[in-house]
Amino acid sequence: ATLKFYLREGLLQAGALTAPNQADYGETHLRRAKLVRTLREVAHLSIAQIAAITGALDRGEDLYAVMGATVDSLGERQPGAWTPEQHLAAPEIDRLLEALDLPTREESLARDQLIRSLAAIREMLFPGFPVESLVLYARAAADIVDAQVRATPGMFDVEPELALDRSVLALTLFEPVLLAFRRLNHEKLVASRLEGAAGPD
Repeated sequence: ATLKFYLREGLLQAGALTAPNQADYGETHLRRAKLVRTLREVAHLSIAQIAAITGALDRGEDLYAVMGATVDSLGERQPGAWTPEQHLAAPEIDRLLEALDLPTREESLARDQLIRSLAAIREMLFPGFPVESLVLYARAAADIVDAQVRATPGMFDVEPELALDRSVLALTLFEPVLLAFRRLNHEKLVASRLEGAAGPD
């Protein structure tokens, strides 16, 4: 039933027919089924988000294109055009990304999230918040990626399809880990501040 669902949604290519109601599925199909299940059950991506990733894989797009599709699938794009404040923040974010040698694709969801976040931070928390303050987050993320690369030497020294699968999985599976630890540290901070404010009793 799971394979039929994946086939119906276009997430898995059909096997070789051996009878009217039977087909052979090989190792490639098994790997793709595991990838789709992981993206669905662990990364909690929607069928449409997974389809964007598997579609890029099926079209034989290069690693950069597939990773772009993956990054853009990891969150919901906020509806509506940018506000004037977000338009002002956009060139600042682009300059920061260029200085950090990071992609500045116009369709990038990550770029859009940074622009909207910077504008909201200035509006809701810290007026005049300097864009350079985001470098702290960028460097922390870069350190994590570097550590992952060092911990998995030869991870991509395999056939192209498997290398793409591994890239997608590494990105999607570690994304919630980073977010979870950030949330737990915030929880710890709030708890310690409240405990201090309440006094020894």
